[in-house]
Amino acid sequence: MVVKTGFKNGRGTDTMAAEPHRWALSLWARGYRRLARPWVVTRHVRRFCRPFDVDGAEHIERFSGPGLIVANHTSHFDTAIVLSLLTTSLYDRTAVVAAADRFYTSTIKGAWFSLRYNAFPITRGGGSGALNYSEWLLLHGWSLLMFPEGTRSKTGELLRFHPGPAILSLRQRVPVLPIHIDGAADILRPGTWESKPAPVHVHVGPPVSFEEGVDTANATQALQDAVRALIPTRHRVPSLA
Repeated sequence: MVVKTGFKNGRGTDTMAAEPHRWALSLWARGYRRLARPWVVTRHVRRFCRPFDVDGAEHIERFSGPGLIVANHTSHFDTAIVLSLLTTSLYDRTAVVAAADRFYTSTIKGAWFSLRYNAFPITRGGGSGALNYSEWLLLHGWSLLMFPEGTRSKTGELLRFHPGPAILSLRQRVPVLPIHIDGAADILRPGTWESKPAPVHVHVGPPVSFEEGVDTANATQALQDAVRALIPTRHRVPSLA
């Protein structure tokens, strides 16, 4: 299965054709991630998330997959934070959706993210066709980590969700685990590359499942509401939906 996820620059011409690295699903790549997890994920989180508090960890322990894990997005550190929370069995079978125009702009860079996090590229705004590989993974028992806002929030406020996760949940009939991360933006702010320790608090909610007949718009809103409900009261702002 070949999935084209190329993107275009400002002149409308292809800058690259990023395709999923299927070898990232192989036994040797999975073995590498399991062995490297204490260094590339756990140690990283312990070093910069100080203190690190988690509410609702029991929802992760009961979430076996396949399914979707969705979280708000304020920092590139968010990926490591969520991965650090997963049980070993869920971590071993989770792939990370990554923006092609950010993480797959060169062969070496893209390959490293694929190996390190089991990430794969997706074109932002690429339509339902951009979800083909995501659907294939779900069909084969993999869970997906997605950031439905599609970009990092520079203000910390929850941005409007894109419909991708809702489409996948509805099509594949899989549950969605909502997560809200508070404080990651203080570790690694957009536009900077230097990390510094900061308090991080994570809230995990119960999985969301949809009944037959729910449309994409309502499912998207339900997922956004599920994540919004996890925001600490002091940080909540009125929904723009």
